[in-house]
Amino acid sequence: MAIYVAPHNKVGRDGGSFQECTMNTTNHSVVQKFGRYCTIRDNEFAPPTSVAGRYWLQIYRTPDNTE
Repeated sequence: MAIYVAPHNKVGRDGGSFQECTMNTTNHSVVQKFGRYCTIRDNEFAPPTSVAGRYWLQIYRTPDNTE
């Protein structure tokens, strides 16, 4: 299941590729996606979005290291 992260919040172990979007946070549905992407590593803060009130929606999760 994809996660969404607000700007300046940590992603924990769910690092990966994210797309900027607007969301209805009451029912967790995506309202609109935008053409802005970023990569967030594990345990790092999400970067700011281009407009306040937008979120980062995960489109690909980086696999855990099994070594």
